Amino acid sequence: MKFSLILAAAFAAASFSAQAQHTHKPGTAAHGHKAAGETHAHGAPHGGVVRTAGAYHLELVQQAGAVRVYLLDGKEATMATTGTTGSVMLLTTAGKTSTVTLTPAGDHLVAQVPAGTTVRTAIVSLKAGGKSLSARFEKLDAAAKTSKATAAAYTCPMNCEGSASNKPGSCPKCGMALVKKS
Repeated sequence: MKFSLILAAAFAAASFSAQAQHTHKPGTAAHGHKAAGETHAHGAPHGGVVRTAGAYHLELVQQAGAVRVYLLDGKEATMATTGTTGSVMLLTTAGKTSTVTLTPAGDHLVAQVPAGTTVRTAIVSLKAGGKSLSARFEKLDAAAKTSKATAAAYTCPMNCEGSASNKPGSCPKCGMALVKKS
């Protein structure tokens, strides 16, 4: 009886642990996070914050007056947003909550944020490829303060939306070389 009780407890613990961990397809790296929505251990391709959402990742990038959301695959490559719909619930530092629709804008989704609003928490809900995805982004007000010092140093000379980057490269919209801001 004692042995079967210990065995049942060990099985339950192993089962719970296996459900909480996120692994990728064979041949890709497994991540060290334990549950969907936790801070992602890898760098964000667009300079934002990455969270897991099922088999995908969501990256949230804050800009003045807007938040951008990128849908990423298991290898953190940006996926097309064709047919993707969603919304983002915003909690501000003033304690106000609002839900804003995300609209497609090239390789990402965007939601307008009222001017002067400082977002503390954002909960993103998407419907992509018939699957419901969601992720919670917390402490964004603290992240915004630290990211101002490392703001995007490169931009498209044609001022294409979404071209800002913290490293040299090409504009994702027009293909021109990004230039360093002065």
